Amino acid sequence: MFTGIIESTVKITRFIKSGSECSLTVENCFGSSISAGDSISVDGVCLTVEKFSPKEMMFFVSAATVKKTIVSSYSPGNVVNLERAMPANGRFDGHIVQGHIDTSGVVAGVKRVEKGIEIKFSFDKKYSPLVVERGSIAVNGISLTCSETGDDFFKVSCIPETLRRTSFFIPPSIGRKVNLEFDIIGKYVSKVLEKGKKDGDISSLLEKM
Repeated sequence: MFTGIIESTVKITRFIKSGSECSLTVENCFGSSISAGDSISVDGVCLTVEKFSPKEMMFFVSAATVKKTIVSSYSPGNVVNLERAMPANGRFDGHIVQGHIDTSGVVAGVKRVEKGIEIKFSFDKKYSPLVVERGSIAVNGISLTCSETGDDFFKVSCIPETLRRTSFFIPPSIGRKVNLEFDIIGKYVSKVLEKGKKDGDISSLLEKM
């Protein structure tokens, strides 16, 4: 599990496609504190460290993950967000982030607001029930709060500290794709309500839980 509080940003050093799969190598900002088999969130995608050296970390990316995320758009030199899995005795500062991307969104607008920026993202409106104002969402692994929502868009406000610590220190360009993971609590609630509609009695369904 992750929290969406980005630990570091690094550059991609190698990206190799092999059919529908790929291998991804990034700068190692964690040194010897990691091990092969560790889970690390890379732009919000939970990946497993296969190999590492003092300078680099290598990950295998499955076909299913490539299809669901923005990984296929990567190139050497791109900057990505990194977060190690939260330790059991660690502080919980963001929100529950699983590292399981739901879909991709697109940057639809960027506006400077004094020292911060406001970013508008568009997404498939079928996911609209999972996005609420003041609710949490992970964008490229960053825990953010929706300041405004619509059927097929949401806006977030990034404060200077968020910009400094994440890949958004380079303001994203219009049309850029991003990874989206919706709040897991919202997903469970949505499923319960949907099942209740099909069964015709939401109250009795909730009583059984």
